Amino acid sequence: MSQAFLNDTPAADIHRYQVVIEDCCRKMGAGMADFAALSTPEKPVAEINTIADFDLYCHYVAGIVGEGLSGLFSRSGKEREWLAQQLTLSNSMGMLLQKTNILRDIKEDVDQGRGFWPRAIWRKHGFNSMKEMLDPNRETEALFAASEMTLDALRHCTDALDYLTLLKCQTVFNFVAIPAVMAMATLDACYMNPKILKGNVKIRKGQAVQVGEVRLEKLSSLFNG
Repeated sequence: MSQAFLNDTPAADIHRYQVVIEDCCRKMGAGMADFAALSTPEKPVAEINTIADFDLYCHYVAGIVGEGLSGLFSRSGKEREWLAQQLTLSNSMGMLLQKTNILRDIKEDVDQGRGFWPRAIWRKHGFNSMKEMLDPNRETEALFAASEMTLDALRHCTDALDYLTLLKCQTVFNFVAIPAVMAMATLDACYMNPKILKGNVKIRKGQAVQVGEVRLEKLSSLFNG
């Protein structure tokens, strides 16, 4: 929060926002501690085994943020009070963004000793570790695994779009819609793209402008009348 915002906001209102933030931090901290406890000296970053584990991890690191933001939007008066209760849709919005980042960042994560793709996906394609997925001789199998990761992220898109239909404030709509649309564009760019195994795939600035202006305008007119 900026100092100007703090100066202009009554103490009672600030407290209402703090309650939401404190609740999010408490839940995230407890969840991440559970995953950290799975690490060992041999594997300081615990691997994620199943799709259910992957969903739970992404919920802790991003889904709870989505829930918290809905709470803040609601308490600010910019959105209707019942938005704070839309936990499933809020969670999906956060998970869409997180899963997109995890898909896109495979090269950087593996190089730094991290691995967030669930074992259930990459083991299916014959890999014994995520590091093996960067082997140029096994690019086809790695892209098949990546396509499963893409489809897994895409299953949150319907909820994310449904969430956007609930928003009435244009400022809040833009705040939520821009990263969501950028995530969907990134998933499109990553699908069966061997570049994700060699570096970070990003939407170019020109594409970002198009997404931010043209597609956002279409979404806004579609959802807000």
